[in-house]
Amino acid sequence: MSLPARGGLRADITVYQWSERSLTGRGDVGPVATSLDREALLRWNSRIEHLVWASQEHPGDTTPGFVYFRHENEAAVLRKLPVRDPNGRAGSTLTHVLTGPAGGIDLHLALAACRSDWDDWLPPPVRQSALLDGQAARGSGAERLERVPLDLVRQLLVEEQRLLGALDTAAEDVPDDLLVRLAEALMEQPGAPLTVVGSPVDGEVVVHALAGLLGRVVLGSWGFATREENDAAKDLPQFVFVRGDGTGTRHSTRRRVDAKADPGPPGPLRDQAARLVAFQRRRGTGALTRLLPDQPMANPSKIREWAAGHQVAPGLMSDVMSLLEAAPHGDLSDREDAYLRSAAAIPRIQLELDRATEGQLARLLALWRPDSLELQPYRHLREEIHTWALHRAFDGGGRDLLRELSLAPPGGRVVYRVLEERLESAARRQADFDVLPLLRIALQIGASQAVLDDMMRVLVTRFSMAFLMSEVDRISRIAPAQARTLLESCARRRPGKERHHPFDVLRRTQFHAEAVDRMAPQNPWQAVHLYRLLLLCTTGEQLGQREVLDVLEAAGRNPSPALLQALLDGCRRGKAQDTVHAVVVQQYFRQHLPARPHDGDHGPDRRGPRN
Repeated sequence: MSLPARGGLRADITVYQWSERSLTGRGDVGPVATSLDREALLRWNSRIEHLVWASQEHPGDTTPGFVYFRHENEAAVLRKLPVRDPNGRAGSTLTHVLTGPAGGIDLHLALAACRSDWDDWLPPPVRQSALLDGQAARGSGAERLERVPLDLVRQLLVEEQRLLGALDTAAEDVPDDLLVRLAEALMEQPGAPLTVVGSPVDGEVVVHALAGLLGRVVLGSWGFATREENDAAKDLPQFVFVRGDGTGTRHSTRRRVDAKADPGPPGPLRDQAARLVAFQRRRGTGALTRLLPDQPMANPSKIREWAAGHQVAPGLMSDVMSLLEAAPHGDLSDREDAYLRSAAAIPRIQLELDRATEGQLARLLALWRPDSLELQPYRHLREEIHTWALHRAFDGGGRDLLRELSLAPPGGRVVYRVLEERLESAARRQADFDVLPLLRIALQIGASQAVLDDMMRVLVTRFSMAFLMSEVDRISRIAPAQARTLLESCARRRPGKERHHPFDVLRRTQFHAEAVDRMAPQNPWQAVHLYRLLLLCTTGEQLGQREVLDVLEAAGRNPSPALLQALLDGCRRGKAQDTVHAVVVQQYFRQHLPARPHDGDHGPDRRGPRN
C-alpha cells in the first residue's frame, strides 16, 4: 500500500543500486533515486557510501541486513539486500535508505524497520519487488522521489504492526550467557565499538534485548549493523554483527564477543551483569524500569555503583516491589524468600513503600489479603503495607486506595502506629496537626469502633482541651458528623488545669452555638446532648454557681435554650439552679412580651401636627 499524504515530519528515501552512472556521477553501487536535494544527497552519501556494501552474501541467502546510526540531530536506517549486478555478478547490494530527524527515526523505529516489509510504505517505483529484476532505477523516471510522512511510517511500524512486541518475544531466545557477556562489555566500556561474532539470533533481536536491559543505564549511540561481512569498514556503528565462520577482521580495534567461544575470565562487572539479566528475565521489563537511573551513565565506576546499590542481598539484585507483588503468587526463589523473611529487609521495604505510587499500594493491598495462605510467613510485611497505605490515605489518597483499605481494614495496632508517627512528624516540624483527615478516612474505610476509640483516645490525650475544642468548631464547618465524633471522645476525658483554658475558645464562639447547630440541625434534644458534652469537656459533671456564671458569660446575651436545658440537667440545686431559672424566665419574657413602653408614652399623640 502507499502512504497517504499528511502533514508533520517527513523523511527522505534514497535507493542505492549498481549503476554505470549514479546520481553522484560515479559508476558501481551508488544512489540511483532519491527525494533529497543535490546538496543533502552529497552530504548523506559521504556518511553512508562505506555502509552500502559488505552485506553478508552467501549462496541462496537473500536475507537483508540493516544499519542504523545517528549523526548529530539526524539519523538513517539502511536496508541492504544481497543481489547480483546486471551482469550476474554476486556481491552487489540493493539498499534503501530512510533519512530524517533523529527524534523521528529513533532506535525503536529502526528496530521495527528491521522486522517490517518496506514495500508497505516505500514509493511504488523503488519497492524491492519493482527492482529485483536487476535493472537500475535510473532511467525509469523515478530518480526524483516523493518524501514519506514520518508520523505515518512510525504509526505503521511501531503501533499498528506491533513489531516491537514481536521483538520482545524473539529476545527471549537470546542465550543468557551471550546477553550477560554483552551486558558486561557495555557496562565496562559504555559506548565503545562492539562486534558480535556468530550470534545465534538476528542482530536486531540482540540489540533490542540489550536496549531493554541497559538502554537507560549505559550511555551510547545504540547504532547497529545486523549482517556484515567484516567489521573493518569505515564509520561502522556501535554494534556490528558478523558470521562466525572465520569471516571478519581479526585485527579490528573493536571489542569482539564470540558467541561460541569460551567467555574467558570474568571482569569486575560480570556478576552484576548476570544478576541484572537474571532479574529482568524473571521479573520482566516493567520491574526493571523501577531500578533504572535518571540518566544513562558513561562512567564504569558510576555504573558499578548503580548496580551495587540494587543488590538487596548477597547474590540478589532485585526490585523490592516486584518481590512483594510475587510473594502472594508463591513466585519467589529460595534466595528471595529468605530475604523477605529477614529483619534486614524491613528498612529497604519501608523505603520502597514510601516511594510507591498510589496504584502500586492499592495493588499490594489487593494482593496481600489476610486469608492468603502463601503470605503467612510474611504477615509482618502486611502490617508495613497497611502502614504506608494509611499514610498515603491520610495525605489525600485516591478512590482505589480507599476501596482496597475498606475491603480489608487495618487493625488497631497499625492505625495506632500510623497515628503516633504522624503526631511525631508534626511535632518535629512544629506544624499544626489536622485531626479531620484521620477521622474521615477511619470512618470511610470502615475502621471498627474499637479502633476508632483508640484513635480518639490518643488524640484527646495528646492535645490540650483548648485545641480540641477549637478543632470541634473547625471540623463542624466541614464535616459535622466527624466533629461530633471528636466531641464525644473529648467528653470522656476529664478537664484539668491547662495553660490555655478551653473557655477562651468557647467565648469566641458563644459556647459553640453555631457548631452545635451544624452538628444537630433541627434536632433540639440532640443539641441538648451536645451541650452536655461541651459542659463535661469544660466544667466537669457537677456545675456550681461559679461554673454556671462562666458558661452563661461565654454563651452571650441570648444563650441557646438547649444550652440552658443542659445547664439545668447538670447543675446542683440551690443558687446555681436559681441562676439558670432566672435566665430562662428572662429569655421567655424577652421572646413573648412586647417591648416595654417608654416613660411618659401613654398613648397616641392627640395633638395635631406641629408647624
